[in-house]
Amino acid sequence: MERGTKVRVINENGNPCAVGFYLGEGIPPHDLKMPHPTLRHFAIQVESEVRYYPTGFNTLIPDRA
Repeated sequence: MERGTKVRVINENGNPCAVGFYLGEGIPPHDLKMPHPTLRHFAIQVESEVRYYPTGFNTLIPDRA
């Protein structure tokens, strides 16, 4: 997936939970105090906020809308 691609985040139940722009993937810094600090996360910009979604619990698909 390329940085800046508009994506839809799908959770482990198959439900869409966010639509935004893909910023990258990695382990977030410790100062963010994420619930799963050792897992890789997708960084997604949703409106003006950057959100982090664990890669093991979420999937990204390109947003066609």
